[in-house]
Amino acid sequence: MESHNLKKIHLIATGGTIASEARSRVSTEGYKPSVIPVDELVAQIPELSDIAQMSAEQIFLKPSSAITDSDLFDLSARINELLGSDDCDGIIVTHGTDTMEETAFFLNLTVKSDKPVVVTGAMRPAHVISSDGLLNLYNAVCCAASDASRGMGVVISMNDLILSARDGVKFSTFKTDAFQAPLYGVLGTVRDGKVDYAYKPVKRHTASSEFAGMRLDPMPRVEILYMYQGCDDNLFKAAVAKGDKGIVTAGSGNGGIIREIGAAYKAENNPDAGSLPILVRSSRVTTGGVSDAFQMGTDRIIPSHDLNPHKASVLLRFALAVTEDPAEIKRIFEQY
Repeated sequence: MESHNLKKIHLIATGGTIASEARSRVSTEGYKPSVIPVDELVAQIPELSDIAQMSAEQIFLKPSSAITDSDLFDLSARINELLGSDDCDGIIVTHGTDTMEETAFFLNLTVKSDKPVVVTGAMRPAHVISSDGLLNLYNAVCCAASDASRGMGVVISMNDLILSARDGVKFSTFKTDAFQAPLYGVLGTVRDGKVDYAYKPVKRHTASSEFAGMRLDPMPRVEILYMYQGCDDNLFKAAVAKGDKGIVTAGSGNGGIIREIGAAYKAENNPDAGSLPILVRSSRVTTGGVSDAFQMGTDRIIPSHDLNPHKASVLLRFALAVTEDPAEIKRIFEQY
């Protein structure tokens, strides 16, 4: 295909395992993190010139666990700037896998274009036997260059799969098939360079998101509290005392929270119940989500539905930035 007919795809590199160097060809852990610059990464795949007109930039070079709110807003703003131009048909973001799902979901809320945005990375560092990074990147470019990817929202392309940013989760700490969508399944596949979608997201995202293009400094503070057998409410009290605007619980089963926390939200027990942080009940269980079957006796406790705790915290922070009305926040969690 002649180059002038190819899509213009821009790669924004942030670091992560895909930009890391192994200690040896058989050492998949203990590698030198986030050291390979984007130009060197792209140069390793000359075949990219056959499927897209590529350009690239290094926005930062760090492990994903070190990414800040400011980094995320810078990344989103740069994506929106690029996609607003006729010189860019799609975006690739290379990213560390530890917090890839949070960044992808963040971008799913803040990118204000229906052009493709594909997040990818690697579970194994460069130069190790069976490193997955280069093929993941090649597949991500195939995905971003496909007309079928338009309007799909931000997607994660890993291990030949295409996952919605909303539903994709990291499912393993070391396997190359770490990213899955265990509740609803994958959107599609990239097989031998061919992009094939089977499903389309229906929840609000990107161009239809009320948070698209938003920049907040600072973001409202939200704490995640893990529920376990024998836990107490000390961390809950600390979050309230600290002034956190919201709390997400990684609850047991169908979002169960301990009795002391539930009691604190009842006016008959606590005269300050109406001023407590909005609490979103999520679950530590991988699939199934949280329903509103448990009537907690207050409108300040709402279900996360099928968002896991860390994605629920991302959405709650954006929700609290625009409203403190519990009914509105409940509506946001139903729509996203």
